[in-house]
Amino acid sequence: MRASIAFVKSALSTLGASPNRALGQNFCVDEPRLRSCVDRMILSKTVIEIGPGLGALTELLLERGVSLTAVEKDGAMAEFLTESFDDPNLTVLTGDALKFRYADLPQPFSVVGNLPYYITTPLSAAVLKALPASFYCMVQKEAADRFFAAPRDKNYGPLSILTALFYDAAPMAEFAETCFYPSPNVQSVFVGINKKADVPDVDPKRFFAFCTELLSMRRKTIKNNLKAYANADEALRALSIAPDARAETLSPETFLALFLTLH
Repeated sequence: MRASIAFVKSALSTLGASPNRALGQNFCVDEPRLRSCVDRMILSKTVIEIGPGLGALTELLLERGVSLTAVEKDGAMAEFLTESFDDPNLTVLTGDALKFRYADLPQPFSVVGNLPYYITTPLSAAVLKALPASFYCMVQKEAADRFFAAPRDKNYGPLSILTALFYDAAPMAEFAETCFYPSPNVQSVFVGINKKADVPDVDPKRFFAFCTELLSMRRKTIKNNLKAYANADEALRALSIAPDARAETLSPETFLALFLTLH
């Protein structure tokens, strides 16, 4: 199995490479825990894998019989995957997952990945704005909290709001530092996110941008953050929102109602 220290060290030796910390290369070596997560995934036939690395997740996903496209930024890793897997269901693309056009994929599709810690939030946002049927990701524990944060929480933001309104999300398993090679200095969480049967009838990109706008200056009042909207006062009165309230205190449902009223 590829999720083992022996396989990772052997593969890196074959490549003449070392883990690239700049790309967040920490390879999962806990096959039973990883398999348990994959076994519980609800996957579409079309799956995109982000940052496959040496193929630990790739191997388990292909066992599920999905049509898998793996997006790998490291060219040597991408070549290794192409050569070491003999499976017609796998396509390996060399590229930046942040630049991948998720919204262009035909629905339904799923996204799975061990996300690089340094781009977890923007990458998660890019995926979730495309409304995948499911999104399963390994992320740093602190980053996982952003999916579930409530109003007034320091981690509450556009990602929390989008997740709460459009998806059902829950942590699937925790992974200690020792579950990876090399061991990072953080704990990780595998998060499962599934699209709700009924999602709000709004453009998720525009709504996410609106939430970002309101939360960009947290210490300012709602009224100050809505100066660009001529009907702001009317909207706040209609929704019984105090003009001196701060955006970080509003529920996801109130963000949605305000967006719909203003637009």
